[in-house]
Amino acid sequence: MKSVLMILFLILAFLFSWLAEAKSKKKLFTNLLACEKKGDSKNYFKLLEEPVAKICLSASSRLLLQLDFYLTYGDVNKVKKLITKITKKPADLSKDQNLLIRLMRSYILFLDKNDNQEALKLEDYLRKNCKKTQIQKEIEQLHQVYLAPNQNLLTELSKQLKTAEKPQQKLIIYDRLTKVSESLGLKKTSKRIFNANA
Repeated sequence: MKSVLMILFLILAFLFSWLAEAKSKKKLFTNLLACEKKGDSKNYFKLLEEPVAKICLSASSRLLLQLDFYLTYGDVNKVKKLITKITKKPADLSKDQNLLIRLMRSYILFLDKNDNQEALKLEDYLRKNCKKTQIQKEIEQLHQVYLAPNQNLLTELSKQLKTAEKPQQKLIIYDRLTKVSESLGLKKTSKRIFNANA
């Protein structure tokens, strides 16, 4: 009888600790999100150093949350430092969606800020560590849009715009069309294409 009670007590203790951790984690994320929205970096990073964060989140999760903040505010230098730290060792990005998303956001940030050297380093890491065909194609297209625009890409993007179904897809393609058109000195072309497909 005592052993049954002991097992029930251990199960209840485990459930209680699990519920307490889940509640603490939810509160932590709520507070982090509030700080991020306000741009309150001091309290955001302070929260990530508190014992609750260290208990509820792994070191790599806390690192990704730091990266999220810097990506939100476009702090290229801080993103560079974290990307250097994150990409020191290989990772299977096909299995780590959270990391892949942040690395792709960082890649786009570097491209948008014309930091081609950092963009190419990260591009190389992404190509080597993510073998998903869809991601490889996305990297190739982004490379062409920002670093090697040409008339063929303009034609390909125009075709994609015609077949895109979701408004978000259309906006992304239109943005890329605009960048390629401007790089090729064809500023009016992207507007004409967009209006024809609107």
